[in-house]
Amino acid sequence: MLLATACAASPIALPAAATAPTTAAVEAGRGDLTTISPSSWLKRLRKETAKFRDPRVAERYGYERTDSCWEFPYKLPGGEPLGGMGYHYANERLIQDPKIDLMRPEILVYVPDGRGGRKLGAVEYFKRDRDQRIATADDRPTLLGQEFQGPMGPHEDGMPIHYDLHLWIWKDNPKGLFEQWNPRVKCPSGPAHGGHS
Repeated sequence: MLLATACAASPIALPAAATAPTTAAVEAGRGDLTTISPSSWLKRLRKETAKFRDPRVAERYGYERTDSCWEFPYKLPGGEPLGGMGYHYANERLIQDPKIDLMRPEILVYVPDGRGGRKLGAVEYFKRDRDQRIATADDRPTLLGQEFQGPMGPHEDGMPIHYDLHLWIWKDNPKGLFEQWNPRVKCPSGPAHGGHS
């Protein structure tokens, strides 16, 4: 995953948290999404990001390619793998914009397709922590009624303390739509990368 200064899908069943009505504040550039049903915003988001199923198109829109595939190399206490994320393509212009817009994710997450290629698995929203202190979280953003995870420290040189939120809209995640790690994502053979974005 390179974040220098900041940092054909099947239908997905929404977890209970995503289907419940939400009254939390939503930071989005296209209206108040708290009044829209989950099936509506999911359909809109998939339509908006469908063009990025081809990573080359994402690069033309300013998402920077990376060859670091993120997978948690250890198993949980019960023997269950935590899973992976894949390749993070970050759009620096969107990262620098403090506004969170559901239809314009700062990061696209591609998963290995098993044939040497990549396919879009998730979108990720990223926000820099205002005071750059992990001990405070007074500026934690929310989207679709979900609090962002964090604040979390840098995962690589140059990345700030930040918050993030994943939405697995193009690859089913049995752990849930908003989970960071997906147990169905496995990186190609080679050194595993721990941590996350």
